[in-house]
Amino acid sequence: MFKEKEENGKNTLYQIRVDFEEIAAISIRNNNYKTKFLLLFNVLKDFDAELVSQYDAFKLFTEECEKDKNTDNPLYRWTKDVINNQSKIEKYKKSFTVYVKSNQLYDKDTAYKIKECLIKLNYKEIMRINIYNSDPKNNPQPPSKYY
Repeated sequence: MFKEKEENGKNTLYQIRVDFEEIAAISIRNNNYKTKFLLLFNVLKDFDAELVSQYDAFKLFTEECEKDKNTDNPLYRWTKDVINNQSKIEKYKKSFTVYVKSNQLYDKDTAYKIKECLIKLNYKEIMRINIYNSDPKNNPQPPSKYY
């Protein structure tokens, strides 16, 4: 399994995010895509993967923070604002993270293989496919107003 080293010595892991057009996103969020997007479903199955809506993941994160009484932190406040903002709700309901074996982060080789397979599907409903990694310098941090 290939992993890159971050500057702080931790392994860099990756994830795929896929943005869909609205009708496809609704179908996927409602888990009704296995027939309409059979090839997509088969690619995901080959990698023991699933699609998780960014909105649903953000919502679950805030609920877990609230349950654990861990709400006094910038990431919680920022995420809570996101899921309460109508324009952001619409955006994140169309954006999905590919989880592999129930993990949102995985090795670089797996991420690039999945991306390649998704591109080959050539679905017009897929608006964008991005690869992100776990290195904090490559990820947005909560804006200063949340600190």
